[in-house]
Amino acid sequence: MISLQEELKKFKKKSININEQPLNDLYEPLMQVENKISNIDKISKKNTITMELLREELEGKNSKINSLKRELANEENKGQKFAKKVLIILDQIDSIYRFAIQSQNEALINNLNSVMKIIRKELRELSFEEIPTVGEIFNSELHECIEAVDDNEKNKYEIIDVIKKGYTLNGKVIRTAAVIAVK
Repeated sequence: MISLQEELKKFKKKSININEQPLNDLYEPLMQVENKISNIDKISKKNTITMELLREELEGKNSKINSLKRELANEENKGQKFAKKVLIILDQIDSIYRFAIQSQNEALINNLNSVMKIIRKELRELSFEEIPTVGEIFNSELHECIEAVDDNEKNKYEIIDVIKKGYTLNGKVIRTAAVIAVK
């Protein structure tokens, strides 16, 4: 095996004279390479700055999106709370209406019908609507069957009475209607 020193001894020693012409030939290509490296460094710094600006902008946009998501969730909560409050009011009006019918108070029945007509119209404009029941076919997405009865004169699964009205808000069920349907 040959050692590194023996290997180096095989090469002829040569001195470099900096005044020789061949070095001048290398100067221009070396300057071009140095300029290219300098340009690459400048571009790299610009790209780094651009990437940092884009990252900051992206973080800002993500922060805004998260803020909007929180606001939307908050608004949805407010909408659900509003709907629950309206349900309580409507249930109370229905109770008064049932009382008026049981006591056969025609004046109260007529007044409640007028009030309910106005309330239904206003709620419909807010996309808050009563789920159709009596005479409709039972639909498990809209109705909850409290009792099933035999009735040969009605269609199978036809709703014949309402225990508690159901409602939708913006097309989404907020409470199913509690009903009595034919078996």
